[in-house]
Amino acid sequence: MMKTGVWVAILVAVVFSSFLVGYAVPPMVEVGMIGGGGRNGEIGQKSKVDEATKEYYRSLAVDDSEEESEDE
Repeated sequence: MMKTGVWVAILVAVVFSSFLVGYAVPPMVEVGMIGGGGRNGEIGQKSKVDEATKEYYRSLAVDDSEEESEDE
């Protein structure tokens, strides 16, 4: 009876681990962390961000740092 319980516990652990790996690996492959580095070895997002969007986020970062300096 004890042998069956051990194998059930091992099976549950393997199934749970496989489930977690199944969700963790595809995003890493997509961004190039794992795999052949299909994008010339470049790691990061695949989509290109236009200059207007970059400038918008830069301005948000500047606004946040200005508010912090005013609080001091």
